[in-house]
Amino acid sequence: MNIVAFIPLGGKGTRLSSITGGTPKPLYRIHGESTLFRCCKNLKNFGIEKVILSIGFKPENFKEPIKEIAKTFDLEIMVYEEKKPLGECGALWNFYEYLSEDFLFINGDLIFNLDFSRLINYHKRLSSKLTLVTHVSTHPYDSDLVSVPNGSQIKKLFLKSDSGHRNANGFLGNSGIFLISKSIIKKIPPPSDLKCSSVFHHIVNKSFTGGERIYSYNTTEYIKDMGTPSRLKEVEKIIKNGDIDKLCYLNKQKVLFIDRDNTIIECKKGEYITVNSNIVPMSENIKRISSFAKNFHFVCLITNQPQISMGLISLEDLELIHSEVIEICRKFGLLIDVISFCPHHPHSGFKNEIPHLKKDCFCRKPNPGQLIEQAFHRNIDLSNSYFIGDSKTDKEAAELAGCKFTYIQNLK
Repeated sequence: MNIVAFIPLGGKGTRLSSITGGTPKPLYRIHGESTLFRCCKNLKNFGIEKVILSIGFKPENFKEPIKEIAKTFDLEIMVYEEKKPLGECGALWNFYEYLSEDFLFINGDLIFNLDFSRLINYHKRLSSKLTLVTHVSTHPYDSDLVSVPNGSQIKKLFLKSDSGHRNANGFLGNSGIFLISKSIIKKIPPPSDLKCSSVFHHIVNKSFTGGERIYSYNTTEYIKDMGTPSRLKEVEKIIKNGDIDKLCYLNKQKVLFIDRDNTIIECKKGEYITVNSNIVPMSENIKRISSFAKNFHFVCLITNQPQISMGLISLEDLELIHSEVIEICRKFGLLIDVISFCPHHPHSGFKNEIPHLKKDCFCRKPNPGQLIEQAFHRNIDLSNSYFIGDSKTDKEAAELAGCKFTYIQNLK
């Protein structure tokens, strides 16, 4: 695969120094393998054989480990030693001629196992100039977030340093992995301020304001920054349990699908949730689902939202509502990893309706389209997955998709 991976390894790892004893974070071994070793192994598994490393802290410590990695995985590795700190992405411009037309940027302190072939296909299919790998943030108030109303194209950025960040309606966080068109680097100058030298704050921000096509690739695969003692402890546990490999889309995923209205939030028959103030959580239901969800790889919300086609709410309104729903569920111990919705409705005659959304579609329950679409994108084993809902419509959609079903009132 003709893709170059660029990995910055410049951080001092101050927050982990009491644990690592001064060993650079990317070289610290967790259950026998360093972060850098694991990263290169994942890249090689998908035919990525050219890697550029930018090193700022203790470059002499990297020489032998890099030789070992290059030999073990038969990789072509280029190394750049920063004479002065260049920040997260500052060294990129020194390697412009060596970058592939689309190249990977991977933060050097990440533990992950990602199906890169799916990411690359997504990027190419959408003719994306810059694709961010995102996941539902478990700490949105101190994370860089993106707004993706239609599920793919990014419409807003919420930098955690911005004053309006707490009013963000996005729930997808930046994971630290990017697929970037080389042409973007040619248009953007290197960062002059180290405080704004991250890919998200510099390259993504300037590309977005410059009108480039930027997309979100939302995955439930495991990606974790191990840069703090608490995160390192979590990473050690999940590596020991072997869960990182299980969550990779190379492997079949066992998923819990859940309905929204009258399953986790109240909604009177014939009415619609149009603003956050309409949201009334069904706390006992959420708690029961949270306990049941522990048996699955991830949770996917499946919901019909015909009020979009009726012109009652916009995609942006729905994203704001779902941001609140995700946060409410998190407080009761349920993490929603994916949201799928159908915006269609087969009946016309509404005052502000959107004509092209008024149709009989495959994604509106009881049709199984939403479940089948998620199965295709995320390698889900539908026969081994469950759908929890409140209606016969939910039950029929599950059965048509070949998925097990249980009514929320029967869940113990």
